[in-house]
This record gives sequence, structure tokens and C-alpha cells, in this order.
Amino acid sequence: MVNSLLHRASFHLLPGRCLLCLAHTLAAADICTGCHDELPWLGPHCQRCALPLGSASRHGQCGQCLKSPPQFDECAAVWEYGYPIDQLISRFKYQRRQLYGSLLSRLALDRIRAASRPDLLAPVPMHWRRRLQRGFNQADIIARVWSPLLGIPVSTDLYRLHYNPPQQGLSAKQRRHNLQAAFALRKNADIAGKHVAIIDDVVTTAATANSVAAILREAGARRVSVWCLARTP
Repeated sequence: MVNSLLHRASFHLLPGRCLLCLAHTLAAADICTGCHDELPWLGPHCQRCALPLGSASRHGQCGQCLKSPPQFDECAAVWEYGYPIDQLISRFKYQRRQLYGSLLSRLALDRIRAASRPDLLAPVPMHWRRRLQRGFNQADIIARVWSPLLGIPVSTDLYRLHYNPPQQGLSAKQRRHNLQAAFALRKNADIAGKHVAIIDDVVTTAATANSVAAILREAGARRVSVWCLARTP
């Protein structure tokens, strides 16, 4: 099953083979039923920020969201950030395995499709210097996979103002500080009155999503959602 994934040096598209374990499969998503079922699908979670919860909350939201509601209305996450999703996303982002991003985006589609339908998909922008270093923006790749399959256009009006340190490894307080005045919208952005879904790969403290959502709110967005592949516990 998926345990064999990390022992493979390459990731090939083989007709009729599971992309994770290479077993024969007829599944349209190129992954066998066994591997599909072993993925860490998100269970009970906060209905506002998608934080995984041990059991269903009486209020439907986590304590943090009840105490300090985020700028966005809801977060749709597909998996908990655990094995093997964490490894796939890491390789997607840091080893330039864009095929992993495409696979995960397609696997996530059914659950994402069940969320409230937005008017626009807005991938979290990456500073041009970091994009040059990495070669791509992972949020943009996810949005570009979902857009034609859902019939929802991608907005490119968000951009990053500053070249900040990476969020990975920072505390929640450091993440919030790192994102102060980090994003902006182009002057001709058509956001007012629209439902916008922010697209990202992983939501950790929700600091990035909150910062982007605040910009969209200021521009008159009617509703702001967050769509991501995975949510950290």
C-alpha cells in the first residue's frame, strides 16, 4: 500500500497502475482503493478553520475561533497533515514534484466540490523571488487543476508585497508578525460582492489565510472561504 511510496525513487504514470503502490487498478483517479482508504482523511473538525478535533464540538467550532473569529467564513480541508500526505506535499513543494500536486488536487476534488461554491479561486500569492527559487507557486498549481474541473475562474489579482522569511518552523505569533502588510490587491481587482475561495496547500495556524482574507474583505468580498489540501492538527 502507501507504505511502499517512500521507498520509490521515482513517480511514474503507468497505465492501469496505482500511482502510490503500483498495484493494478481500474480507478479513474490513478490510485487503488487500499491506498485511497489509508490516506488521513479529515475527520471531526472545526467548521470555521477546519482544525481537527478529537470529537464533534458542541458549538461546531474550536475554542480559538469562538474566542477570536477569523476573517474568513469557512475552511474546507481534505486531509489531516499526516503520513503520507505530509511527505507528498513536501516533495511537491521542495523537490519540484509537480505531479504530486496534480495527483493530490484531483484526489481532493470530490470533497472540495461539496463545499460552498465560490465565484473565484484566489491562490495565495508567492513573492517573485521565492517563485524564481522554487520554480512555481504550489497554490497556483492547485487552483489551476481545480478551475477547469469546477468551472470556476482563477483570480490573479492578489500579490505579495514583501520577500518574507518562510512560514515553516515559525510560531503562531511569529507567523502573524511575518505576514503584516504582506499582501495586496491590484487596483482593478473585481472582488466586491463576490464569494472568493483562497487556495493554499496546507493551513497550519491560519495566519496566511487570515491575512489574505482581510485584504479581500477590505475590497468588498461578500464571502471568503479557504480551500486547502491539508490541515495540521
